[in-house]
Amino acid sequence: MNLPKFDTPFLHEKATAFGMITYGNSVSIWPGAVIRADMNTITLGDYVNIQDNSTLHTDSKSPISLGAWTLVGHNAMIHGCTIGRGVLIGIGSIILDKAIIGDGCQIAAGCLVRGGKKIPPRSLVVPSNGDIKIYEGKAKPELTVAGCIEYAHLAMRFQEGIFKPFTEEEEKNFVLDAKQILNDLNI
Repeated sequence: MNLPKFDTPFLHEKATAFGMITYGNSVSIWPGAVIRADMNTITLGDYVNIQDNSTLHTDSKSPISLGAWTLVGHNAMIHGCTIGRGVLIGIGSIILDKAIIGDGCQIAAGCLVRGGKKIPPRSLVVPSNGDIKIYEGKAKPELTVAGCIEYAHLAMRFQEGIFKPFTEEEEKNFVLDAKQILNDLNI
């Protein structure tokens, strides 16, 4: 496996992160993201990436935990909830206080997961007429973990001033590595 490793999180100069934050290895936080742990803790597992303009915030009673290999898409809002390992939070999704998202889930773009909602592991969640539909066992977490590998490589490239597409071979290897990681994690 060709996994980039960095101990200090990649925090883009136009991202904001402060407060009681615990970072895993190879975490990346991209432009416009705001991570505010001013009232409670936020824990980001290994290889988590928080993409552009996403917001993570807590209140006094609700910390945030994001498991390893979790990908938070652009413009997502995460507030006081627990998110498992190998989870995709799709573009523009909102996850509210005390929601629990199981390992290997994929929350599609534009979902609203209301406070206290529990999503079973490996579920695909899609928006449906102002609510959500949950398809248990239908998620493909290998694509999420492959995206986390890609974002770790992007963070390394950014620091070296390299901007170019990944090759088909690289993308294929990301998925193969992701399958092995999920197997090792038993997700």
